[in-house]
Amino acid sequence: MGIDFVAAIDGQASRVPEKKAFCNSRGESITYTELKRASDALACWITANPRIPARVPLVVYGHKAPVMLVCFLACAKSGHAYAPVDVVFPRDRIASIVDQLGETAVLDTLGTIPELLGDDLAVPCFAPAEIAAACEDGADATPVPVSGDDTFYIIFTSGSTGTPKGVEVSSQSLNNFSTWLSNSEYAVAEDRIWFNRSPFTFDVSITDMGAGLTRGDTMFALEDEAEKSLALAFEAFQTSGVTDWVSTPSFVDQCLADEKFCADLLPDLKRMLLAGEVLRPETVRLAQRRFPGLRVFNGYGPTESTNLVTLCEILPSMLEQDRSLPIGYAKEGTRLLVLNPETLEEVPDGEHGELFAIGNTVAKGYWRRDDLTQAMFHACPESLTRGEASYRTGDEVTRDADGLYYYHGRYDLQIKLHGYRIELGDIEATLCALPEVHMACVLPAWRDGSISHLVALIVPSDLQAPRGFALTKELKRAMREVVPTYMVPRTFKYVDSFPLNPSGKADRKALAALIAE
Repeated sequence: MGIDFVAAIDGQASRVPEKKAFCNSRGESITYTELKRASDALACWITANPRIPARVPLVVYGHKAPVMLVCFLACAKSGHAYAPVDVVFPRDRIASIVDQLGETAVLDTLGTIPELLGDDLAVPCFAPAEIAAACEDGADATPVPVSGDDTFYIIFTSGSTGTPKGVEVSSQSLNNFSTWLSNSEYAVAEDRIWFNRSPFTFDVSITDMGAGLTRGDTMFALEDEAEKSLALAFEAFQTSGVTDWVSTPSFVDQCLADEKFCADLLPDLKRMLLAGEVLRPETVRLAQRRFPGLRVFNGYGPTESTNLVTLCEILPSMLEQDRSLPIGYAKEGTRLLVLNPETLEEVPDGEHGELFAIGNTVAKGYWRRDDLTQAMFHACPESLTRGEASYRTGDEVTRDADGLYYYHGRYDLQIKLHGYRIELGDIEATLCALPEVHMACVLPAWRDGSISHLVALIVPSDLQAPRGFALTKELKRAMREVVPTYMVPRTFKYVDSFPLNPSGKADRKALAALIAE
């Protein structure tokens, strides 16, 4: 039976009324009863508010606080899509999102938007006190919720390659995703506490909402300084009771760099679901050494397909293979096709091609970007879509005979150097397999409009070990044993950690700035 995302969460108010739906390291929390009551009241207030046009998307601004979930549900219950905007976003990005949405209003849970945007704020903005009062008193109104193909949320992409674009995900797509994940091999019938690491502006956060809140579980998040300091994060973990960890591999790698990140810190941790980046075998091995009995799952899926479209548990046999880890099997209700990126014809199992997602969790398209929507959501031949929605991912994959998919990088991260086509992810994987390397990022160095050489940024496995010429010489020697010489970076730089972007991924933009210094 399918899950209705909002109804399933509301239903927990009857089943587990006093259970915490969400809590954070600051000590803020909300029960399922409180979540339903507050979101119902706020939905009535939104519906009755003459300053909020009917059915327009609403900006919800804030961070990891209970009121954010209240606002999300209230938007859906009152017939509005919500567009999450995080406090870590720079001013220009926030202004761009508000401007792109056009006719909108802002639910400002922190009270800082008017000062931040100043004269550029041309839409209604509601302060924390107004929102809190509305959650208590509501209004005399009968809200009409989103449903079917109505847009449930709009997540704006990182914008690293230009103006951020908003991905519209429908109510039905979210329901289909929640139904699949709740019934997948990852779900078990027990109370769970999910580590909600990813900001609400990153689609990985939909994982623990779709499979956690709809089942009556608890979400735990870091807030304020605890999110910026591993020491404070570890202190918060000690009393969190987290059983399920959901994050990017980069954040786990950061934690694993500290030996205190182990079962003594999180004794109840049973599962890790990692997504958003390439998962390295070394990350899985180290995590399972630190947390005996830990089950690690790898997932893959773009924002444009409602988060995950593949999932699998990483088994010991997979770690023994001389290849990258699989990203999983296709989710129920979604067909994944591997096509030749030029001819758009299907390629046989084992051959490389571009991944196309087809089915019931593909997004509606990009907000007011018909050009991009046409290019990415209507590229698959009709003979293959069979009338279903499709999305062109731009990701290079293979599928084996058992239906397991393997990720080989982005087509737009492939470069040509001295006539050779190179996948930067392959070089990074080679480096990370070396015992001296904990994390690696390889970037092209540009000169006079063309790529002159490759630069490797390295987080050493032993941060106290000597760095410099001797280590670089050894790494180059080891690389030449497994890859062609043209894939060995010319320059190596060593850092203690990688900067992460707001989504928890390695910030390639910030790392590129390091090699330009």
